[in-house]
Amino acid sequence: MAKKVFKLNPLSSSSITALQKQLQEYRDLLDKKCERFVRELAESGISVAKVNTGNFGKYLAFTVQSSRTADGYKAVLLATNTGIIHSEWRTKDGVKTADVSPLLICEFGSGLRAKNPMNVPGVGTGTFPGGTHGTDPEGWWYMDLDGVWHHSYGMTPKMPMYHASLAIMSNIQRVAKEVFG
Repeated sequence: MAKKVFKLNPLSSSSITALQKQLQEYRDLLDKKCERFVRELAESGISVAKVNTGNFGKYLAFTVQSSRTADGYKAVLLATNTGIIHSEWRTKDGVKTADVSPLLICEFGSGLRAKNPMNVPGVGTGTFPGGTHGTDPEGWWYMDLDGVWHHSYGMTPKMPMYHASLAIMSNIQRVAKEVFG
């Protein structure tokens, strides 16, 4: 933002009132620019998140919530499930089921392919809910409800929120120049 110069004509009650008006207008303009800044950053994250969903895009929604804070504005990029994946497979004991969060599988993956590229503490090779073969280098086989066998190593994480956060960080200077000049 260009340097703002405030003028105070010879000291008088009306010049002080005029200066107060200038300061109020500047504060209002700065508030609007701060709100636009955080919103545009968060929205830049949404575009990146959407292209990093793989086959899970139809199950996920990305939104921005912005609000005023004591220091200015904040914007939060939210990812939510639009539904749960209900998975069913056949075992020797009968049909097994699990409700799976598409967002968690999309972000962190499952099975051997779910490495921890973000080095998040507590995250590592994932397993399907109740699964026991997530770390098996040979992967695993499962039978669908029609009796057809399928082999899997798990799901590779697509990390939409991780990629969104990287995009937001890399866009800070560009968006600041656009908004504040």
